[in-house]
Amino acid sequence: MRKLNVKNKIFIVIFTLVILAIVYIIFHSVKLVGNRSNEVYKVNNNTILFASDSNLIDTSMGGKVEKNWNDEYKYISSDKTSYELGNTPIIYDSVKENIMIFGNKYQVLSDGSVLKNTNQDKIDLSAKSMFYKLDDRVYLIVAKEIYNVDKSIYANKYLIVYIDKQGNASVLNDSLNIKTINPMNLIFDNYTFDIALEKLIINNTSIDLKSIIGSTNEYVEPVKKEEKVNYDEGELLDSYNKLVSNFNQYTKNNNLLLAGNNQVVNNQVIVNGGGSSSSNQSSSNSSKTETVTNKTNITKRVSLRGAVANTSYIDVTYIVTDPEDKYQGVYLLVTGNINNEMMTQKIMLDKYQTNYRIMNLLPNNEYTISLGYIEVIESEGKKKQLSDNIEDIINVRTLKISYTLKIEKISEGYVYFNYKMPSSYAFEEAEMVLYVDNEKKEKIAINYNEMISENGFSGRIKLDYGNIYELKVENIKYNGKNEKYNITKKFVF
Repeated sequence: MRKLNVKNKIFIVIFTLVILAIVYIIFHSVKLVGNRSNEVYKVNNNTILFASDSNLIDTSMGGKVEKNWNDEYKYISSDKTSYELGNTPIIYDSVKENIMIFGNKYQVLSDGSVLKNTNQDKIDLSAKSMFYKLDDRVYLIVAKEIYNVDKSIYANKYLIVYIDKQGNASVLNDSLNIKTINPMNLIFDNYTFDIALEKLIINNTSIDLKSIIGSTNEYVEPVKKEEKVNYDEGELLDSYNKLVSNFNQYTKNNNLLLAGNNQVVNNQVIVNGGGSSSSNQSSSNSSKTETVTNKTNITKRVSLRGAVANTSYIDVTYIVTDPEDKYQGVYLLVTGNINNEMMTQKIMLDKYQTNYRIMNLLPNNEYTISLGYIEVIESEGKKKQLSDNIEDIINVRTLKISYTLKIEKISEGYVYFNYKMPSSYAFEEAEMVLYVDNEKKEKIAINYNEMISENGFSGRIKLDYGNIYELKVENIKYNGKNEKYNITKKFVF
């Protein structure tokens, strides 16, 4: 056998070391990815979960939030259904009264400095006000009170703000979902958030939020042009003196007492002594009165001011200015799931009103709302024709249904439960059904009046032998129609 020389031995040793190094790197890479994926936050039905794209995730079945290898998050429900959450999801725990923020976030402090945090950040809602930039055109406000100037938008505890590229804002939390189409400021404590311009004003100090990780906001503040009014000073003074003279003559003719007679001479206002007119003076001596006409042009326009979403309806605010009565009709086009059917509904509006409620919508569904008008246009030759135009378009998502289902106790072969819904969206009819090992067993009708009361509907169902038990709300009727919702609570004993 040929012996290995020294050179070959060195080559084999180096090759072995390289292989061991590669194995070591692969092992630790797998371990690192595994550690990232094991980053878990448990979720229950008291948890409100917002994905990075503002979608509200259904957490009624409970589950967990995990971090993927690519630094994005996903929610896995107890039935193994997975939802992608993006890289900055937000969790609000309504029982513990705190918010958990995931991913990279930038807190703007009261002195204007910026603190970057890459870890999970738990915020106690009873603490001081806080302001975060989470992503491009995405912000989180934490404060006891958050509102705009006229308080048409009012929130407490927290508010998430999403800005589109035109500077319009969508603001939402667990009880609020509003899309605006006009520049707006939000006020909280000594902060003012100029949404369209992405500026935060703290004690008269302005902070450019676009400078934090940049911004794709394309909104440009319109330049206000001050129109200079040209007038003849002499003509203006003559008109004023004629007006005073006419008024003085009027008081004399009608036996009125005048405190003083004013007149402008050489840019000075002369106040003459007051006098009274004679009661025997004939009204036939009245002087000729000249009429001064001052006409202000008012521009006609229609505008969609905003929308406030609820569970089954959306309140739309609009304004119509039509001094010359040119608009023959103003209407809304609503596209989405209406009465369990995908459709576009046209709703004629009263142009003398400012709000309208769109009914028969489904919870947690997105709707496109357009404001349009039909206008009379007078062409050459004074020929009149109608023109149909769309002015504003917004997208609004309705809120998901609100409910609480609690297992109060298990005693003497019965499960005692409590079910509650707000009167703003409550099922007209429903039954609580018990499943044992996925097999339907007992059921009980839910009393509507008790369900919407402060204490909720309490009931009990007899238990059969089994391993896994589940309460489900079924046979639901709302607005006279059959509905299906995934409202369940699993338990064992």
